[in-house]
Amino acid sequence: MGRRRRQAPKEEDPGLDMSSLIDVSFLLLIYFLVTSTLDPKEADLGMTMPTSQSSSSQEVEIDQMTIEVNGAGHIVVNEEVLDTDPDSREVPMLLDRLTTYAESARLTDSKPMVIIAADDAAKGQRFVDVLNALADQDVGIKNVTISGFTEE
Repeated sequence: MGRRRRQAPKEEDPGLDMSSLIDVSFLLLIYFLVTSTLDPKEADLGMTMPTSQSSSSQEVEIDQMTIEVNGAGHIVVNEEVLDTDPDSREVPMLLDRLTTYAESARLTDSKPMVIIAADDAAKGQRFVDVLNALADQDVGIKNVTISGFTEE
């Protein structure tokens, strides 16, 4: 008689157990959340933004300062180019101009007002550098308006 071969039980296609990979991904996420820190200089800007409910009868005694960050990362104050190195986080010329502006406002008992406009092509860090300059303890300008960048 013929011998019958025993057939091995059919196994399903081997699969990959994803449960351990999910655990590892959550552990990595928690690790990066716990170990990451914010630069306190940027996290604690403490600026007040003007609202639409402000009284329209208030007169501005001093001229507003307009700061633009163009696509190349240059900082332009009242149509005068100041700091042109977009890779440097230091903005000494802007700090000097803002300190002078804030002091003149304090002498006239006025509140300094700054309008910031940034081009979409500019680095976000450059915009944050301008905000850091406004929040500097020697400057202390808190009345800031952020407007859209318009190229003429």
